[in-house]
Amino acid sequence: MNDEFLARVSFAGVPHVISHSSDTTQATLYPMTPHDVCKVYWTLSSLTVSYVYSINGVQIYRNFSATSSVVSKNRLIAPATFETTDFDSQTQTSYVMALKLDGVYFDADDNSKIGLELIFEEADNFNLINLCLRPIPGMGNIAKEFTFLNKTFSAYLNYQSPPVTSASFSNFAMVPEFVAI
Repeated sequence: MNDEFLARVSFAGVPHVISHSSDTTQATLYPMTPHDVCKVYWTLSSLTVSYVYSINGVQIYRNFSATSSVVSKNRLIAPATFETTDFDSQTQTSYVMALKLDGVYFDADDNSKIGLELIFEEADNFNLINLCLRPIPGMGNIAKEFTFLNKTFSAYLNYQSPPVTSASFSNFAMVPEFVAI
């Protein structure tokens, strides 16, 4: 990125016009530092997720990315969009990933704790499984920790038992790529 620019930002490191909320319940990537939120907002170019899980002996491997072509300077007027969705007809599952950069969430008592909303989910048509970033009440689950920007978060493989008789969750990784400054 050779086109340097300056921007007035909030305590979260993002433009003031971006929604700021003290309701951290929507922040699935929380807590993050203002530095990390600033880095993601201004320089993230792609986000790749890969994971492996098994339901009733059937192993599923996914690897997909969401990218944005919005250059950093243009994020002054509109945040970049990182979103992807797909459907696997063999397993009858759909999956989605959407990093929402149109809002930040902060701890009202300590605004050095900032969060972002990442929607990540894989679910089947029969409501037997749901892989997401939160446990679902009433379902069994297996948690898998992952690291994102040197912070530890958890992904959850939620499942209905029965008919799910065996479930395992062996890998989950989220890898960001940033533009070179």
